[in-house]
Amino acid sequence: MNVLTRRMRIGLIWLACLGVLVSVAYAEKAYVQSKSAPLWAGKTSLSQTVATVQFGQELEVLRKEEPWLEVRTSDGVTGWVSANRTSATQPSGGESLFAKAGQTFRQTEAAPVTASAGARGLDKVSEEYANRSSIPKQYQDTVDRMAAYRIPDPEVEGFLKDGRLGEYAQ
Repeated sequence: MNVLTRRMRIGLIWLACLGVLVSVAYAEKAYVQSKSAPLWAGKTSLSQTVATVQFGQELEVLRKEEPWLEVRTSDGVTGWVSANRTSATQPSGGESLFAKAGQTFRQTEAAPVTASAGARGLDKVSEEYANRSSIPKQYQDTVDRMAAYRIPDPEVEGFLKDGRLGEYAQ
């Protein structure tokens, strides 16, 4: 009886190990389809960014809550990504010259310098152009005021949800 019980225990352990291996092998995968995508700490683009994933990167899907996916990267970083930035199929292209060119032009993001320039008002080049073109100072000041205007994050979030824009698009 003792030998039979021991064999049953060993068999159950092997079965459990096999189950774990099968579940890992069949874990749902998603692939990044945009040039890059932020991985958020929460299910909103107002959350802190925990990582940035790149085109073609494989992600393990942990949970789905439309329009979001909770994922884990190969480095073990866990976070939320907008489902419209991913696909269930791995992107083709590889290392060919045309594939690299396509990846370069795919959903390019604004450079941080460009994105932050608006927050400071007219940059030096724009200001010099405005002065050379005889654009009145009052118009330059108006552009600076508009660029400095901040919309509260909850208001932006509500706008995106109501309009089904960005990560809320369907």
